[in-house]
Amino acid sequence: MKNQKIVRKGLLAALLAALVAPAAAGEGGYRIVVNPANPASAVERAELARLFMRKVSAWPDGTPAAAVDQPRTAPVRSAFSRDVHNKDVDSVVAYWATLVYAGRELPPPVRRSDEEVLEFVRQTPGAVGYVSADAPTDGVKVIALR
Repeated sequence: MKNQKIVRKGLLAALLAALVAPAAAGEGGYRIVVNPANPASAVERAELARLFMRKVSAWPDGTPAAAVDQPRTAPVRSAFSRDVHNKDVDSVVAYWATLVYAGRELPPPVRRSDEEVLEFVRQTPGAVGYVSADAPTDGVKVIALR
């Protein structure tokens, strides 16, 4: 009986660790990438959210920002939305639907894969996107999320 309690506590601890770990800052299974010409080495979480929600239209150096999203069903988008926006993907999509319907703004373009996001970021000055943590990042700059 004592062994069962120890096993249960161990399983509970492992489950809690698995649930909490993906939400930890910077460990959400993605990396933030920018165009190589971008002088930034890090971005504040709130600033990144404003860039993606188009509440800010330029980087601090004045370069126009060009955010790019992943598909609605991509696990990397779910992790990014939860970690950066503190919302699930459907809530972010609903935000954009309201703005589009009102004729006020369009959401960032969506690219179908990490590779397409990376290509967009390479070719677009001011671009910012996110890719899976294991995606090769040749030709772009990975910046820290604070």
